[in-house]
Amino acid sequence: MPSLPERLVDAIAADIAAGRYPVGAKLPAEPALCEHYGVSRTVLREAMARMKSDGLIDTQQGRGSFVLAPSVRTPFRFEAPSAQSTQSILELAELRLGVEGMAAALAATRRTPEQLARLKHCLDDMARALAEGSSGSEADLEFHRTIADATGNGHYRLFMDYLRRFYAVAIDVARSRSAEADGLSQQAQAEHRAVYQAIVDGDAAAAEQAIQRHIRAAAARLAAAQATAPAAPAAASSSSQRRKASTSLSRARDSGITK
Repeated sequence: MPSLPERLVDAIAADIAAGRYPVGAKLPAEPALCEHYGVSRTVLREAMARMKSDGLIDTQQGRGSFVLAPSVRTPFRFEAPSAQSTQSILELAELRLGVEGMAAALAATRRTPEQLARLKHCLDDMARALAEGSSGSEADLEFHRTIADATGNGHYRLFMDYLRRFYAVAIDVARSRSAEADGLSQQAQAEHRAVYQAIVDGDAAAAEQAIQRHIRAAAARLAAAQATAPAAPAAASSSSQRRKASTSLSRARDSGITK
């Protein structure tokens, strides 16, 4: 079933197609859109990020969001990972190793005091979620996005905006798996602290290594949890799922993700 942000994207896209928001028109402000579609700001912002990455709208700092003509919309697409597909999430981890590794290195030398404060705020929110037993996925996602922003390179920010919904699935699944085992959530939090500290210290090499260790560890936790998941009611189906999970873990080790 599509998520609420996905359903909102479909609704706004339908309104664009119907002419409610013509090409070149500025979309209404956040409060008006939230009221019209009956959603929260969090849901709206997630939908807006997806529409931007899909080429439906162009967001201009200080001006708002404008509907793009079909001719300028990007045809580039990723297949959305499924929360049940360990392999697709591990494949995304392979991509993240390179992209986020370099982003963290650049962020360590280019970050601003404001961006450091945002990273610390995300870290504190994740710690609070850990203490309260809640998800913390949104703060986790924002932590990684802020690193992309701190590169000072607009292409990293655009790429991260495009991948935001894919990251959201991967991060949410990884955090839920970590929460199921004692100590794993604390381990993930320690990994985030190491990334943050390296960026604070301005150590590009340490920042790159820290975020790659985090991505590998998160992938390993996910693959291991999937491989040892309880059997499903249907024996044949659960056997197939365990074989796929085992293959995913072996593949992750072979590719260096979970080393």
